[in-house]
Parts: sequence; C-alpha cells; structure tokens
Amino acid sequence: QSYCHIPDLSCESSTWGKGAYKTFNGKIFSFESSCTYTFCRHCVESGSDFNIEIKRSNQSEIEKITVLIDGTDVSISGKTILGWMLWIFSELSRLCASDGPGDYESWRNDPDIVCEKHVCPETQIYKECIPSNPSTCSNVAPFQNSECVSGCTCPKGYMLDDIGEKLTCVLKANCPCESNGKVYKPGEVREGPCSSKCTCQEAKWFCTEALCPGRCKVEGSSFTTFDGVSYEHPGNCHFLAVHDENWSISIELRPCPSDQTGTCLKSVTLLLNSSLSADKYLFNNDGSVTNNKIKRQGYYYSDTIKIFRVSSSYLQVETSFGLKMQIQIHPVMQLYISMPPNKFTNTLGLCGSYNNKAEDDFLSSQNMLEKTPQIFADSWEMMSCPKGRPSSCISIENEKFAEKNCLILTDPSGPFASCHSIVDPRSYQEKCKTFTCSCENVQDCLCTAMGNYVKACAENGVYISGWRKGQCEQICQNGLVFKYDVKACNSSCQSLSERDRSCDVQDVPVDGCGCPDGMYLNSEGSCVLKTHCDCYINDEIVKPGRIASIDGNNLNEILSNQHYFFFTLENCTGGAEYVNCSEPNAQRRQDRTCSSRNIPNFNEDIPCRRGCFCPIGMVRDSKGNCIFPDDCPCFFGGWEYDQGSTTTVGCNECTCIKGSWNCTQNKCQTSCHIYGDGHVRTFDGKSYSYDGLCQYSFVEDYCGQEYGTFRVLTESVPCCEDGLTCSRKIVVALKDQNVVLHDGKVTVVKNLESKGCELNTTVYSIHTVGLYLILKFVNGLILIWDKNTRVSAILDPSWSGKVCGLCGNNNGDLKDDFTTRHASVAVGALEFGNSWKTSQECSDTVVQAFPCDSNPYCKAWALRKCGIIRDSTFKDCHSKVNPDAYYTACLEEACACDMEGKYLGFCTAVAMYAEACSAVGVCVSWRKPDLCPVYCDFYNAPGECSWHYEPCGTVKAKTCKDHLIGQKFATLLEGCYAKCPDSAPYLDENTMKCVKLSDCSCFYNDVIPAGGMIEDECGRTWYSYILDTMYVCKSKQFSYCTGRIGFRNLHSFPSVFFFFWCSCFCPSLINCSCVSLEYLYHLIWI
Repeated sequence: QSYCHIPDLSCESSTWGKGAYKTFNGKIFSFESSCTYTFCRHCVESGSDFNIEIKRSNQSEIEKITVLIDGTDVSISGKTILGWMLWIFSELSRLCASDGPGDYESWRNDPDIVCEKHVCPETQIYKECIPSNPSTCSNVAPFQNSECVSGCTCPKGYMLDDIGEKLTCVLKANCPCESNGKVYKPGEVREGPCSSKCTCQEAKWFCTEALCPGRCKVEGSSFTTFDGVSYEHPGNCHFLAVHDENWSISIELRPCPSDQTGTCLKSVTLLLNSSLSADKYLFNNDGSVTNNKIKRQGYYYSDTIKIFRVSSSYLQVETSFGLKMQIQIHPVMQLYISMPPNKFTNTLGLCGSYNNKAEDDFLSSQNMLEKTPQIFADSWEMMSCPKGRPSSCISIENEKFAEKNCLILTDPSGPFASCHSIVDPRSYQEKCKTFTCSCENVQDCLCTAMGNYVKACAENGVYISGWRKGQCEQICQNGLVFKYDVKACNSSCQSLSERDRSCDVQDVPVDGCGCPDGMYLNSEGSCVLKTHCDCYINDEIVKPGRIASIDGNNLNEILSNQHYFFFTLENCTGGAEYVNCSEPNAQRRQDRTCSSRNIPNFNEDIPCRRGCFCPIGMVRDSKGNCIFPDDCPCFFGGWEYDQGSTTTVGCNECTCIKGSWNCTQNKCQTSCHIYGDGHVRTFDGKSYSYDGLCQYSFVEDYCGQEYGTFRVLTESVPCCEDGLTCSRKIVVALKDQNVVLHDGKVTVVKNLESKGCELNTTVYSIHTVGLYLILKFVNGLILIWDKNTRVSAILDPSWSGKVCGLCGNNNGDLKDDFTTRHASVAVGALEFGNSWKTSQECSDTVVQAFPCDSNPYCKAWALRKCGIIRDSTFKDCHSKVNPDAYYTACLEEACACDMEGKYLGFCTAVAMYAEACSAVGVCVSWRKPDLCPVYCDFYNAPGECSWHYEPCGTVKAKTCKDHLIGQKFATLLEGCYAKCPDSAPYLDENTMKCVKLSDCSCFYNDVIPAGGMIEDECGRTWYSYILDTMYVCKSKQFSYCTGRIGFRNLHSFPSVFFFFWCSCFCPSLINCSCVSLEYLYHLIWI
C-alpha cells in the first residue's frame, strides 16, 4: 500500500516482473509472494471508493487483478488480460479523440488486433468519442455530466428524432415540433399571440410579428405616445394630438380648477374627413358630446362612428376605420386612443409617429426632431397661447399623504402586484405622488392616479379588481351599482327598442357605475326593470304606459301581446311570485338558492307545483329573498361573505363580486420542494413521491430548446441496505460552472463548456439562515438547502411557464404537471420521474415504494408520531394549509427505515408542514427536547449566550457579508440565530461565530480564515494580510466581497486587491486615494 505525498499533482505506482514495485513517491522495492495483496486503495475506513488487489502465481507472474470502483467489481485473469489491454487501447483512443479526430480512431482495423466490430442501428455510426448524452429533437442541448464515451451516434449534423419517428437520425431541419401534446411536421403553422403565426423550424417555433394595437394616452399633463415614450407637458392651449390624412384629434389643456394646481384636460375634438365639410365631434369634460347630428346624449351611431356611454365614468368612441377612443369623464377627464396595427404609420402630433420607432416620436410640426418634450409639444399648439404652469404640492400634509398612500402601487403584496411584471409601477408611483400632492381633494386625485395604472395593466391584458375597496370606493346613484368591468351592451332601455350598436365595439374594460344585471338604464339615468322602461321610436322617447302610434297600431297593445305585465293572484314574500299550474303558460318552477345555483338540476321533469317561486332568472339568498344570481353573496371556509367582502388566499386578495370571488393575480414567487425519501411538491402545488437512484433534472429552463441558462439537478445519496435516501446531492449547472451542494457544504467546479481558468463568482451568493443554506442566483433562482435531504427551489414570477423538470412547468395548471421531457403528460409519477433522468444509462425505477407496507412494524410508531401534524399543535394552521399531503409524507418517512425514531425523515416532514404554516402567517413552535430538538447552545462559547432557537426567524444581525441590520430575506425559517455582542458585532456565516470585522472569514470551496492562503483555478497561490484603511488604487474597478474570493488584476504589477468591505470606488485608471471605512485585504500572487 502506497501514498502520494505530493498534493494536487498526479502520482503513479506500478508493478512488473516477478515482484518489482514502484511507489507513488518513487521508491522501488522487490517483494515476491503468491498471496493476494492490496496494491492500492482509498484510505478510508470503508475503502469503498476504489480498491485494487493483485495475486501472483507460484512463479511470481501476475495471475489475477481485482478492481473495485464505486461498488463495481472487475476481475482480470488469464486471457482476459488481453481484453484488459484492448480496453486500454479503447480508452486511450477515446481520450485522444476528445481533443479531435485522428488516425488513432481506426485502431480497431489494425490486422494485429483481434477486436469485435461494433454494429450500430439504422444510420448510426460507431465512434470512439461521442457525447455521453446525445442530442435529440426534444432535447437538442442535453446536459453533459461526464467526458465523452465510445459508442453509436448519429453522423455529424444529424440528431435522434425522439418526437416523430423514434431513434432515427434526422437533420435538425427535419425535426418535428411539439405543442400542447400535438406533433407538428417541419413547416407546419399554429396560431400565436395577437394573430401571429408560429412555424415549426429546426425543432423550434418561429413566430411572426405580434400585431398588437397602438395606444396613446393623455392623463392630465402626462402623455404616452403610440410607440411608448412617456413625457410631461403642462400646456394651456389647444394641441394637435394625432393627425392623419383624413382625420385628426385635438385636445384642450387648461389650468386645473382652483382646488388643484397644474394642467387638466378640458375637451377632446375628433375631426373626420379633414376638409371644409368636416364632421366634428366635441367631447366635453362634463360628459356631453356636441354635434348637430346628435339628438340624444349618451348614444349615437352612424355609418362612420359609434358613440355611447359605457359607464358613469367612460365614453366609448369607434370609427369605421378602426380608430377607438375611451374618454374618462369622472373624476377627471382623460383620453385613451387606440389604433389598429400598421394601418396609420405616418401620424403626427403629441402622440408621436406610430411606426414602432420611439426615436422619432418627438418630430415637431416643423418636421424637426426635437430633443426635449417641451419644445416638441409647444410646436403642436394650434394657436398662440400663454404657457401653462406645472403642478406643485399644495401642502406638507398633502405631500405626506401622497408619499404614504402611493406606495401601494409598488407594494409586492398589494392589490396591484399582479401587474408588476407586466407594467412597471415605479413611474406610476412617481406620477401618483406628484398628482395627488397637487390636489385639494387628495382622495379623488389618488384614486385617479391608481386608476391610470389599472388602465395600463388592462391594456396589457392584466385586469385588476378589488383595488377601490376602502379609499377609492365609488358611490352610485339612482339604483346603479359599481362594477370593475362595465358592459354597455344591452344594458339600456333603448337596447330593448332597437339593436344595440355598442355590442359591436370591443375595447379595454373600464369601471364605473352601471345598472345591476336584469335592470336597464332609462332616459333619466335611473335603473329600472324592463316593464318600467321607456321606449325609443325615431329619436323620440315614449314613457311607459303612454300610447304611441306605429303604423296604425297602438303601442300599449304591442306591449300587452308581448306579456310585459304580471298577474299576482296570491301574496308572496321576499320578491317571489305565485305560480298557478292551471294557467296554460305556467312553467314548472323550482327554487334555486345562491349556494346551489351552480349545481346541475336533476329535477326538471317533476310536475308543476303551485306556490311562491322566485321569478325566472332569480335565486333565493340565505334570508329567503329573491335576488339576481349576480347579487348573491360568496362562500368560503363555511362562512358567508357579502358583496364587496374580501379575504386573503395565499398572496392574493379575493373580493366577492356578483356572487363569485374575484382574486388579484399577483405573480408572486413560486416554490418547489423535494425532501426525505423523494417527496416532491411542484411549483403548482402537486404532491407526489418519486425517488429513483439516478440523477434527475429538478428544474431547468432548457425544456427542449437548444439554448438555456440553468439546470438544477438532484441525486439521492442512499444509505441503509434498502437504499433509503439519507442525503441529497444537488448540482446547479450554469454556463461555465457547476455549483455543487453535497455533504453539508457548497463547492464550485468548472464544467465541460468552460474555456477559461477563472470562475465567475458574481452569479450567486450564499447565506446561512437558521438551519439552512440559502443560495441566491442573479437569474431569479433561490435554493434553500437543509444540508440533508430537503431542497427548495424558489423562482421569481418571470419564470412562470418557462421551466420544466420534476418540479413541473410552473404554469399554474395541476393537470399538466406530469409533463415528461418529451412533452407528453404521464399517467403516474414513475413514468414522469423516469423521463427526467439526465442519463439513459441509469435504469428506470419500476416499483413505487410504500414504506409502511414494507416495514409494518414501524407503522404504529409512525401513526403516533405523525399525529402531531393533525392534532392541536397545528390547529391554527389547519384551516389555511391542508395537512393531508404532509401527513402522508410523514408516515412514509417514519416507516421508511427500521431505525425507529432515529431517521431524520420524520423531523424533516413535520418541519415542512411547519414552514408551510409559517408562509401563511401561522408560526408554530413544535420542537421539544424529546421531539426533533435543535441545540443552539452548541454555537455558544463557554459562558456566552449569543445563540438561541426561533421557529420562524431570519438573520437580523450584522454579518460579514452584509453590514446592515434588519431582516434580509422574506422567507422565515427555523433555526439558530445569533445576537452578537458589541465586542464582536459581526456574524460570520461561514464559521457561525460572532467576530470582529478583522476576523471575518471568506468561503472559496472551503472556509478561508483571515490571513489564510488559497490557490485559484489558474494554479496561482495567494495569501492575505490586513492593510491600513488608506490605500491608493489604479484599477478600473474593484469587487466587493460577498463571502467569495474576487480577483481584479492591476495593470502596474502582478497583484490584486480583494475587498472585504470598502466605502470607496476608483472609476478610472488615474491615481486616486480611497479611504475604507472597514478593513481591506490585499492578496499577493506568489
């Protein structure tokens, strides 16, 4: 047995002849024996990594060689030694071929070597060096977890078709595509967004331009052009907003009323057929429309234009050539213009040039591209006007009010959060503060500013409701009710007399006051029943009950023939009506209730019954009153909620609207967990168990595409004879490096694609929080690892629907969570899990394990212990987090091993439920000295008491990586937390000790103490020492220490500076002095 005493260098040991040996350190000796001796092995107690044994014959010739590598036993004796040599030839050829082709690849054709010729299927060919995971149509860029291997592969330029014709080699151009389970041939087309067309080409989709409408906005003095440029202009004049060859839109901006500073929109004018016979429509800020053709306000249509009131707050306009305008008239006037795509590409005016090029939007009336919005806007004044004054804050109280209340727009858990990833709320927040501060009536201005953001979200397909509750509730008169999505179609009495042309117009939804369903708006602006509606004949209004003559027929006779009256033969309460089965037109009636209105009716064939029934189309509420279904209350958790009531579900706020819940669509972070012996909860909330013995894709963004940015791979590390998972190895595969979580620590290695010797250490950071390590990646991925079997992946909302793997596809749909690597939906967990292996060489898992059946003697203990999840310990959480899936997982974990009570799986399962409870605001302290205890006193030095346990905590002390005090992570995790003394105020997360700043360590694949020495990826050795706080720098930039080594070479001499914390920054190559508020480490290359 020999040892290699030269660290980090390759060493060689050999034997030959009749007993000559050379050790790793070069010593040569002779020893003859016919016994079996250990030639070399891994010097650990188990010796399980590798072990080589040699036995010589009585004549001292090598008789047998036994090699044990990772549990695989290979014996070589007699003639098989020749086979061993052939294997050596093959391995040498493979290693050489990995650097490029050459003559050595044809060694099998040498006449002196007798070697079996490999036969490959179909059109595949044999090569000495091919990727360990070949490219396929469904996975054009598979993860390469090892060096190249010898075997059969497709010819260069071809890949395996595993979507259409299985395992045949095809050109990439002939690869089919897959969408929603359907296979498309190359060249086939499917529908895309905004009427775009997507074509299958080279295993990818190529889509045409999404032709979405262009929109221009005028919100007070704030403008947004068709091409998306935003600017401010406090005008005091008539301005040309949009001009085309045959039509124009002008606006009138004037100083706001006396209770408000700044500029307000006073009127909008639409000019059709720009000539002497132009047709002009003037829209005033009181909601009136001026045109000599309009006889009745609120509704007008002709062959060229439709004008109608959508709600109490909005007018809608649409022309025959596709121009649309939504004009807000309450609480302040605002204008929203929409044009069909690519139809009017030469527009001019304040709305810019609608050509998808923002750089020319400031084209002035003098055909000059202005650089400032003020000069640009002034050029479009339609007359000589005085200059407007910008808005200003009325008072300090208003300023404080605006500052506080406008923050809700950017609140990640607020009512507008569902739109944050679609429309950036920051600019709207700033406008909100400016606008609200300028108003005497701060409430109206605040709600207007918030409504502007809601409007912007609606234009982008995100519809927010419930946001008006509290400060911005609208009071409706004359029986009208507030709705977040008002429909004008068939909602007026006039729509009963003639076809409602408003039904032909589709635009962005608006809110405001409208009639309840089943009631209609009459000519006086009140909501009435159909029987009380007035009639509209030739632009005239006929009151109900009045007689009018139509072609010689009396109107009241027509109404009678249509049965617009009711017979009441018996007094009924609660709005019910009496049904007499003797009447020829009597209908079979059944009372429906609010709680049963959505339940299918199984009694339609019962005989007619006399009695009091709610009118057709109405249902009974819990008090027995007849109401319209849309007026029903909502139900949740066994409780009844009135219209407008709210409740919180997850990170969303839900509002009761029309008898149904309308929830905000906050695109919050999503999480996926794997723990114990293979219990998985996907991003979309599906729980299942699968624990194969291979490496699997936990979550990735490749998903059948040629390019991606990351993969998170998981591999179980078994223990016990039955292969129970006692820990889990995680690999985060990035562009040039793999971050490995294994054996309680984090290491970083270069991957096969890395070309340089230095690693990019800025793509992630490591933090210790309680019992866990948190890895935060700059791409929006967060990993939480308990250093054992539990790993959680947390993704930002931007990853919604863009990932795949064992965690599902993160699209909110449970039905397709078992989508395999080949984009088909698996029936069960086995098929699904097996499809996400990273290597096909690893066998499929064929049997689903049920531990309590395998170890029935553990079941009683498991039932007793796991009962904690369902008992009073977690009672406050039961109504918020369903314990069933966690209880089932706990039973499986508790039964998984015969080490009753000693296996960590039970504790991990309970901890997962406790963490889920913490996420919904229920913190449960469930651990006890005899139940999964956590001993934080381990971290306390003798006589100290800095560390203590918290069931739902976070790091609040200053750390060596972050010098700020306060909660640093939204996630609350259990574990040990430190309160560091003033003498050692910094928490060193690497050593879990309170230290002075000068004693802080760093982590670089291991803990590096202050003053320690390391060797980087390029083989350079560095050591550190503390300098004074004053130094001179000559580099373009320096890197700030975040717990990892960072190098920056200086131009003047071969050394680097490494910051632990520094308050200065040298931005150029010129000499500059920087004063550090903390300590600076200086690393010298030796």
